[in-house]
Amino acid sequence: MKIITIHTKTYSVAAEWNELSGSQLLKVMDVLYGNYEVDAARLLLLKILTRMSWYGFCKIPMADKAEFLDVTHFLINENTLTKQLLPQYEGFYGPDDDFNNLTGEEFIFSEDFYFKSFSQDTTDGPRTMIEAGLNGLASVLYRDPKKDYDFELNPDGDPRKPFNQNIAAFNEKKIVTAWPMNVKLAIFTWYETCRQRMILANPEIFSSGSGEPAKYGLLSVMRAIAEGGIHGKFDDVAKMYVKMWMVELNEKVAEAKQQEKAVT
Repeated sequence: MKIITIHTKTYSVAAEWNELSGSQLLKVMDVLYGNYEVDAARLLLLKILTRMSWYGFCKIPMADKAEFLDVTHFLINENTLTKQLLPQYEGFYGPDDDFNNLTGEEFIFSEDFYFKSFSQDTTDGPRTMIEAGLNGLASVLYRDPKKDYDFELNPDGDPRKPFNQNIAAFNEKKIVTAWPMNVKLAIFTWYETCRQRMILANPEIFSSGSGEPAKYGLLSVMRAIAEGGIHGKFDDVAKMYVKMWMVELNEKVAEAKQQEKAVT
């Protein structure tokens, strides 16, 4: 957090995405995906970060506010959101921070909807968000809680019911479609950052730069891990955390390198 003083009053403001509150995150989505000029957007973001009322914000001279617009820089230029700031919405619960309890099976379905959530003419060009894809992504990641789950003890690290493709499809059409757009965009933003963090942390696996494992298509990853039988059958591997997939795939890459050295 950062302490700033604007027009005699002191405010504690977030200095990175993970320090936002859930309500701030939703307001930030409204601004970043709204039709605002840059200066207007930065003023709105400054108000969100300081939590000022409209009355208090409007009373402050523009020159005083302009002096602190740089504190909004990270929201416009850096997406580092890996903390789960929306752990639950409308009785539905989302995954833990930084993909910590995201299963491989969820990852396969969420990846499909992730790429259906936007269209882009060029790699660095502006994106058009597609609500149908956002609905699908949210329906895969957010689910009803398990019956009588002890949230304080959190015994298995995940209050959500096990992933079910058919239930997710039902929730997508009957429930998630009615959620506000800023909620869906917040879920997408969190997913995209966690995804990119995982890619950067596993360069040997994602060396193709495409966001898909270079040596294994996502649908064949489970089969590749299940071959050794260490983690059980195909269905057992599907329920492994995706971070464990990364460990196993890194091991396979290391073994392949050792075999190459032995041959040469």
